[in-house]
Amino acid sequence: MRNIGPKCSVCMLVISGWGVLMLLLMGIFARVNAVSFAEDIPLDETDWAKRGYPAQALDDAYILLSNNCFIAAGIYALIMIICGVQFYFHKRASHLVH
Repeated sequence: MRNIGPKCSVCMLVISGWGVLMLLLMGIFARVNAVSFAEDIPLDETDWAKRGYPAQALDDAYILLSNNCFIAAGIYALIMIICGVQFYFHKRASHLVH
């Protein structure tokens, strides 16, 4: 059940691992309302101004951003598992040939 090549599986394994790490960190920082993500939160500023700048709307937007990061990290983890299985099959097949 080898679908991708050995070099591609290793490359995708490394990139997926890095993606999982970065997205988990971004999700954690967004969950604690890090100021560095203020420009990235999905918040309609005109609607927020009409409602009188409630802090709860800002917190909800940060939570939404955090949840999106965690979902994307899960997708990357799934891809990492698939690539790890592919790498295992390639490694096992190369030992059988020699």
